[in-house]
Amino acid sequence: VGAHIQPTDDVVEIGCGIGRMTHVIASRAASVRALDVSPRMLERAREHWGTLQNVEWILGDGTSLAGIADASANVCISHVVFQHIPDPEITLSYVRELGRVLRPSGWAAFQVSNDPAIHRRRTGREGLRILVRALTRRGPRGQADPAWLGSYIELDRLRGAANDGGMDVERTSGEGSQLCFVLTRRRA
Repeated sequence: VGAHIQPTDDVVEIGCGIGRMTHVIASRAASVRALDVSPRMLERAREHWGTLQNVEWILGDGTSLAGIADASANVCISHVVFQHIPDPEITLSYVRELGRVLRPSGWAAFQVSNDPAIHRRRTGREGLRILVRALTRRGPRGQADPAWLGSYIELDRLRGAANDGGMDVERTSGEGSQLCFVLTRRRA
C-alpha cells in the first residue's frame, strides 16, 4: 500500500503470532508492541525472539487494543489476522481502535477479506470431500470452525469505522478478494 516504517516509529502489530513479521518490523522501527490473543503463540515468540530489545509482547483480549495508550503509535500493522475473526463487528471495532492508538498523521496498514464466498461453510459433496481429506490427514482440519471460516468486511462499513476512529482510508488494493489491503491515516 506504499507505506514505509521509519527508524523513529513506534509500531503496534496486531496478531503477531510467533513473531514471523515482528522481528522484521523491529529491525526497522524504534519499538514494537506485538499483540496476540494466544498465550501459547506469545510464549513461542518469546522463545524465538526474546533477544529483541525493542519488542514488548502483549496478550490481547481479542476484541480491542486495551492496554495500548491513546495516540501512542506512529504505525499499526496487521496481516492475515482480521479475516479470521468470526464477527465483522469485532474487526470494525479494531479499525476504530487503530484510530484511537495512532498519533495524528500516523498510519495503519492491514488486510481484510471482502469476498463473502471465501467465508461460507462448505456443504454437500464439497463439504464431504473436505471432511474426508481432513480425516485422512490429506487436508487441513477444523475448516468448519468459526475462526477458520472468519468473516468478510464490506469496504463501505470499513470506511465508516475508520472515520469513526478519526482516520481516512487512503488506499485499498485487492478489493473483492480475500487479500484486500488497506492503508488508513489518522487525521491531524
